[in-house]
Amino acid sequence: MPPYKVQPVTLADSPALARNNISAFWTNPNWNLLWPKHTTLDFLIAEATKRMPNNLLRDTAALRHQKAVDAQTGELVGYARWELPAGHRDAAAWAESKIAEDAVSEEERRAMKERSDAAWWEPIDMDGINDCVPQKMRILAEKPYISEFPSMS
Repeated sequence: MPPYKVQPVTLADSPALARNNISAFWTNPNWNLLWPKHTTLDFLIAEATKRMPNNLLRDTAALRHQKAVDAQTGELVGYARWELPAGHRDAAAWAESKIAEDAVSEEERRAMKERSDAAWWEPIDMDGINDCVPQKMRILAEKPYISEFPSMS
């Protein structure tokens, strides 16, 4: 049996995703420059946990979410978010990795948004750091799309 399994993400994975993602980024010294010096890993994980469910419900038409889990323990060990080009969003291979728009009620969605909006998330302003993103996205959209998809079983 392979040591890891790739599976779709659910909203219930939010705490594990926050811990996984923030812990991974925390090891990058450049990423740490985004935060005031007093910011701790545990604090950022707690705030990211408040934000994660709302983030998973963003742009469900384009975004797909997958996790890698330890095959023996089921523990989450990795995460990937994919932004699919418009012409590939309905591909059957990605169906399981889409967070269903009706995964929660409108009331639950509002509560998730309120928790997310109330969370502290104030990276230090890095003026201009993302100015090239629109050009990057335009160039990438002109490139061929990789249509082979690994089995999720």
